[in-house]
Amino acid sequence: MSDLSSTSGHATQRGHVGAYPIIVISLLFVAASVRLALPAFHSGVFDALSTDDAMRLVEVRDLIDGQGWFDLFQYRLDPPGMLMHWSRVIDAPLAGLILLLKPLLGMHGAEAVTLYFWPALLFAIALALIAAIARQLTTNVNAQIAAVVLAVLALPALVHFRAGAIDHHNAQIDLLLALVLVTAQLEQSAIKAALGGLFFSLSLAIGLEMLPALAAVGVAVFGLFVWRGAPVARQVGAFGAGLAASSLLLAPALIPWSSLGAPVCDAFGGPVLLLAIGGGMSLMLMVWIDRYHPTLRMRVVSGAALAIVLVGAFLSLYSGCIASPFAHLNPIVVQLWVNNVAEAISFGRMLQLFPENVPAYYGFPILTMVLAVMALTRSPPLDRFRWVVGIATLAALIGTSLWQMRGAAGASMVAAPLFAAGLAMLWPRLASARNLLLLSVLASPVSLSAVGLFAKPLLDVIFRPQTIAEAPSCRSLSDAASLKRLPKGRVMAPVDLGPAILAETADDIFAAPYHRNNDGNTAFLKLMLAPLPTARQILSARRVDYVVTCAAAPDRNIIKLAPEGLEARLDHGEVPDFLERLPLDPADKIAVWRVRK
Repeated sequence: MSDLSSTSGHATQRGHVGAYPIIVISLLFVAASVRLALPAFHSGVFDALSTDDAMRLVEVRDLIDGQGWFDLFQYRLDPPGMLMHWSRVIDAPLAGLILLLKPLLGMHGAEAVTLYFWPALLFAIALALIAAIARQLTTNVNAQIAAVVLAVLALPALVHFRAGAIDHHNAQIDLLLALVLVTAQLEQSAIKAALGGLFFSLSLAIGLEMLPALAAVGVAVFGLFVWRGAPVARQVGAFGAGLAASSLLLAPALIPWSSLGAPVCDAFGGPVLLLAIGGGMSLMLMVWIDRYHPTLRMRVVSGAALAIVLVGAFLSLYSGCIASPFAHLNPIVVQLWVNNVAEAISFGRMLQLFPENVPAYYGFPILTMVLAVMALTRSPPLDRFRWVVGIATLAALIGTSLWQMRGAAGASMVAAPLFAAGLAMLWPRLASARNLLLLSVLASPVSLSAVGLFAKPLLDVIFRPQTIAEAPSCRSLSDAASLKRLPKGRVMAPVDLGPAILAETADDIFAAPYHRNNDGNTAFLKLMLAPLPTARQILSARRVDYVVTCAAAPDRNIIKLAPEGLEARLDHGEVPDFLERLPLDPADKIAVWRVRK
């Protein structure tokens, strides 16, 4: 595993990294990768897929089977189909790997190997990037190893690198780490500055989950130029050029020409392109103006004016994008699905439900933020921008995690090199390998998770956490396997089971865990809440062939809300005359009813 950083031009030279840290980091990678793959070894890698992983596999299979590059419709989801908000950036390498391995292993074997290899590859890249970022911040070789130790103990992020993780979160974490690494070296290299612009736009092309962190890096670059001016003008211009040019190239490669300006607020489209291309060109224009009026006041004025113009254009053309991404959803979908999505839980909701998890998800990033700010104040002037980039990114991710827990994954990975390097810099006399490793393990999310579990009785007294009904647990591909024995049909099934049915059968489904699928999710939830006469009408109107429930874990939220509804009736063994229960293997977790026509 090679170090991705280059020798700094600062007065303090970064020494050459020998074989020792590379060997240790490689061993840590192997051990962590095996641990992350163990659940898949036990259950089978296809059953290790999350709902998003299963949908990604469906999308990749469609591409291999000839579906158009620009055609992102899932025709079997809420028929006659729903347009997905994912891009082909992740589909392409996954499809390439499967096709490369297919002649040797067959289609099933090629998919299985890809499901193991892809997340392991991205995990290796993440660890290499983390070690490189640590090396940029300190000359202490032990800090690189400590940073990698923290990364392999970064509990909130590890789920995105387990075997089967092919959705897109791991790739976005890697691109963010790469962006932090090259942007931290912006003052020394215009080439790396341009690469930063490329990583910025490529992350946006995959998805918008990292937008706050990306924006924070952009603001840091903007602030650097406003403060320093000419000494960094060429590099800042290169960053802006890389951002604008790569966005201009990626747009027609991923979006049909007719849709380039469409008001797509949840994916790479017109609004994002306006901000990315406009932001990159604004940086270039600021650099050009500074050549003729090189003053701090002019940089402030030109930057503010260009920002006002860009934001004004965005609000004028795409004002709808400032609304909540869930504003269009039916309230019943928000209540019974969105509010129970784990990665969308806010900090306040976590305190209400799982206060014991707060230390693991928030403790380490916040502790690192304090440490990094202290390191910033004590670092040499020429090294401060490196810390500013890391701190700005981490602050944005912590802010995101307060709104939705998903931000904690990126925060824990970005925090790893900052924490290790901060310790080595602030207390060099204590920065031996043993001390750094011990302190890193003690501060890691895994250790803080143990603290939270130990303190759970006290936390329960303080916060009095709410108890919630267990969510349906039927979501794996094996749970849907019995449907393959039935004739193809249109299936009303639980939201989280939808992607597995798409991946395992040729059936059409209505419900799946995606915010664009408001119609299909609403139809399923209304069906399961409905009294029997209304349920019959819904099934007839939607031409449904099968109704599926999770017999192993019925949806208690639905049953509690509608004790006379269809879900409750079926759970009590009351089969209405318009449904016929189909015999399945007793070991199956699902129950299937055929709709009598």
